[in-house]
Amino acid sequence: MAWGLLWGVDEFVRDGPRSIGTALLPQMASALGWVFFTPGILWLGRRWPLEGRSWLLRLGLHVAASSVIVLALDTLYHAVAGWTGGSPAEAAPLLARSVRAFAFWFVADSPLYWAVIFVDYGIRQYAAAGERELRASQLEAQLAQARLAGLKMQLQPHFLFNALHTIGTLVRTGQSRDAVRVVAGLGDLLRTMLDDVATQVVPLRQELAFLRSYLEIEQIRFSDRLEVVFAVDDETLDASVPHLILQPLVENALRHGIAPTAAGGRVIVSARRMDSRLLLAVRDDGRGLDGGNGHAYRRGLGLTNIRHRLTQLFGADSELVVEPAPSGGTEARITLPYRQATPTITRE
Repeated sequence: MAWGLLWGVDEFVRDGPRSIGTALLPQMASALGWVFFTPGILWLGRRWPLEGRSWLLRLGLHVAASSVIVLALDTLYHAVAGWTGGSPAEAAPLLARSVRAFAFWFVADSPLYWAVIFVDYGIRQYAAAGERELRASQLEAQLAQARLAGLKMQLQPHFLFNALHTIGTLVRTGQSRDAVRVVAGLGDLLRTMLDDVATQVVPLRQELAFLRSYLEIEQIRFSDRLEVVFAVDDETLDASVPHLILQPLVENALRHGIAPTAAGGRVIVSARRMDSRLLLAVRDDGRGLDGGNGHAYRRGLGLTNIRHRLTQLFGADSELVVEPAPSGGTEARITLPYRQATPTITRE
């Protein structure tokens, strides 16, 4: 409509004294014609896209279609101009006037046709790009979940193998009652692991409950050679942590720090908040990284798995450090963003 108003005012000013209605009405009729034809132009633009191998043929079809539309609107303009008295009485027949003026009209009005075509094309391309980006982000999220699930599943056979080894040792040494207790505890742990197979993050209190169940089994194996201390700040219990993130660290401490020494030792599990960070640590007072097992400690499946999971969940905003403890032994520390865990519904 603005197009018609602009041309109508221009015609009124350019052609000298005449009524504003005589100059404006034909142009406004032509503008309304464009409004009428726009849905058809949109359909043609989608029916004959200027892409692919036959784009030149489709370009010719668009030129022909725009010519037909411009001629129709040219004819409409002259018809309204004649009706309002804008055409002289001795003017040529309507169709003749339209054909003679076609060249001017085509140059002036065909850009509107192409503007509709290209604006619609741009909008559709933008929307398609947004959909592709959304699908890509969804696929990336699904892939990340699959990677995390795969990493988590790696721990289960590893954990199961160690537990079965403990049971075998107890049976061979005649400790059948303890072996039965380990089997029962192992069944509970496996049930928990299978129930939460798709869970990637849990509240720290849930992770500690699982860890305590695991340590009950290990306590049977080590007897009085193992002392476990939990130094966990209450404000960290509702923090969100990766599921099964502490068990591999404790397992390493037992395997490489406590088990090789006849006297056994102590394992300390700690958690504290430092502003917007959560610090988790597992420290043992065993023989330490310099006792000949440093490479095995650092390169084992458990630590490699933890590093990969932290990268998947937090990117560069997390860290795993394994180093000699100040008082002897080894300390493994995980630093990650402090996030409040989402409340979960407890299953009956």
